[in-house]
Amino acid sequence: MRRWPETRAALIALVLFFWVIEALPLPMLSARHMRRDMAQEEVGRWVEILQGLSIEVRAEELVEIALTVSEETLAARAAVIKPFRVLERGLGMGQAWGLFTYADPYPGRLVIEATRGGNAWFPVYRAPNSDGSPVSQAVRHRRMRGVWDDSGDRPKPGKIYSRFARWVSGRVFEAHPDVQEVRVRLDRVTVRTPRQTPAKGPDKPRHIREHRRDGAP
Repeated sequence: MRRWPETRAALIALVLFFWVIEALPLPMLSARHMRRDMAQEEVGRWVEILQGLSIEVRAEELVEIALTVSEETLAARAAVIKPFRVLERGLGMGQAWGLFTYADPYPGRLVIEATRGGNAWFPVYRAPNSDGSPVSQAVRHRRMRGVWDDSGDRPKPGKIYSRFARWVSGRVFEAHPDVQEVRVRLDRVTVRTPRQTPAKGPDKPRHIREHRRDGAP
């Protein structure tokens, strides 16, 4: 027992070490990501910067370097945290925060609409705007955004996104007693860099979930 404080400190330091290694936002890149227009434009800018520093490198070489670094660093991290995986999964202690490793030119925009009857739909929330209402504050909270942004912004959202749509519809019904139906969707937005031509057409509606106050489909 006299050594317990030192033992406890060592265990905490070990857990923090594995969490830091796992949470490092390492680039999870693939050749598909690097073929995107936004990535190609970024590579071109880095080629110009390096050439200004008298470092001659071609765009193809820079892409190959980025892919190699991504592959090797991810493999090294997997090897380091492998002994910790069993304990981590059993206790639900994952801390994989690989954020913003590459620019996504097709992000999702959360849109919530409601109707009091008929086809007259009105907007309740459209990301990233907020009117300060309880519904907008709830969906903009960083923990709640982690639910719909992670589970819904993908080609085939799962049960978590559907549960979120049901939950937020209930919040809208509470805030608007006269609303009869709520529609939740995650529109696909096309992002363009300043050098590219603006996107044509509106956002692409997708992952539509509708809920009625009476619970009917």
